Amino acid sequence: MNIPAPLIKLLAVLPETPPTAVTVTLLNLVRKQLWPEEDFAWWEGRQVRMAVSDLNWGITLSYQNGRFVCGDTPADVTLTASLADYWLIARRQEDPDTLFFQRRLSITGDTELGLTLKNLMDATDFSPLFARLPRSVRMKLNV
Repeated sequence: MNIPAPLIKLLAVLPETPPTAVTVTLLNLVRKQLWPEEDFAWWEGRQVRMAVSDLNWGITLSYQNGRFVCGDTPADVTLTASLADYWLIARRQEDPDTLFFQRRLSITGDTELGLTLKNLMDATDFSPLFARLPRSVRMKLNV
């Protein structure tokens, strides 16, 4: 799986706030479509960091008052994987359990929160999110 080099270069130098803001905006737009039955009470007010090991970078998210928001305090749990491995999970080409047992996905901090999030990632079909991308982007990303 090849991630476009320009995207990797951009993420490597970009501050975390813009990608985090884009991520929470997209998640709020598709939340009811991706997780119609999920109330996220288990995430309420807690900080989750998605760290990207090969870029020494990541995003921190929280869920407050029924919406995803940018994280603003240290993370309660951190999930760490390479960008390529997160991409495999999102495209359902690899399940998080396999990556976890292969030590390609790690969880530090609140293990129970991390395992709940890992299970949510495994159960989520992200194709509605990909469908919102422009066709040219979907073609380049092969989604």
